[in-house]
Amino acid sequence: MGAIERPQPLTLTSEPTSFEGIVRRIPDAVEMAKMEAKSSRLAHTPEGEYALTYLLAARNLMRPVLNDMRAIGSDLLTPTGGWEYNPQRMIDEIGTSIALHIARQTTNIPNLWMRVEEHAKWTPTRPNEGMWEECNRFAIIDPLDMTASIPRGDRVQTTGIAIYDRQGAVQAVGIMSLVDDGMLFMDEIDGKESNVTKGAGADKKLEEAAPLRVATLTRRMHALRDLPLFTSQHGVWVQDCVSGYALLSLLNKTVDTIVDPVKGNPWYEFLIWGAAAKAAGVPISDPSGKPIDIAGIARFAIQKNPDENYRIQFVISKTPEIHQRVLSLLKPPTGK
Repeated sequence: MGAIERPQPLTLTSEPTSFEGIVRRIPDAVEMAKMEAKSSRLAHTPEGEYALTYLLAARNLMRPVLNDMRAIGSDLLTPTGGWEYNPQRMIDEIGTSIALHIARQTTNIPNLWMRVEEHAKWTPTRPNEGMWEECNRFAIIDPLDMTASIPRGDRVQTTGIAIYDRQGAVQAVGIMSLVDDGMLFMDEIDGKESNVTKGAGADKKLEEAAPLRVATLTRRMHALRDLPLFTSQHGVWVQDCVSGYALLSLLNKTVDTIVDPVKGNPWYEFLIWGAAAKAAGVPISDPSGKPIDIAGIARFAIQKNPDENYRIQFVISKTPEIHQRVLSLLKPPTGK
């Protein structure tokens, strides 16, 4: 696997903070992203080129805004729907606009349909797109993960994209941090060359002894706090996140495991972060240790368009040794 080069963020002058101001800059951000994607030579396929261009354009627009949260326009955080604990906001629509803008300029991925986190169904990316039954490329996009953390000042925001074929095979997948230089991108995944950032081998003895650094959501802790994993000698909770930013942290060795064994990720989130974890080669399973059929989940999502209640419970770990340790510590204490 080749290592990703991490270019310096491209700077946009007169950084806007309102929704309208940012959307007006999408064409410029996309053009810069296209040039950077081409010069980086990281993308080997049309799907990879689309995904990488999306990630870079989202970074170009959103990182300057999220680097100074005090400057975020109030309209960007206005709730527009969604759940009470995690409402959709205007800022979430920026990534959608970027993806559609790139799609309308893309001619080498015919019949591309898209499912965005904030939208309820698959939609064509271009006017007069082909019939659903004829399509063979499906993009899943999370424009801004962890939006709800912005008002709290918790800087764990990422964007993510995965492109599948109708059989559920991943064609390209990527995660871009919107608050630092973290990025993971891969195409030509199945047995071919992939691009992923990975660290050096860990010391197994230390992994067996040290308390595990755990990423999970605050709202899951009421159901998890009595598990052995969250006792002081076994684990410490270090991050309120279970998706893109947590996976980047795990690959950068600041998190040992990501767990959501209670409710899990919505399918459209998991088909990005789960696919990225699997392609990166880190251990991933359900809480009982069984493999997760990502291709099967993708086929089901494409055929049935499940709603938000279709969720995937998972455990993602830094090494196989840590993974087995985590699985054993997720079992309730004897007698409970």
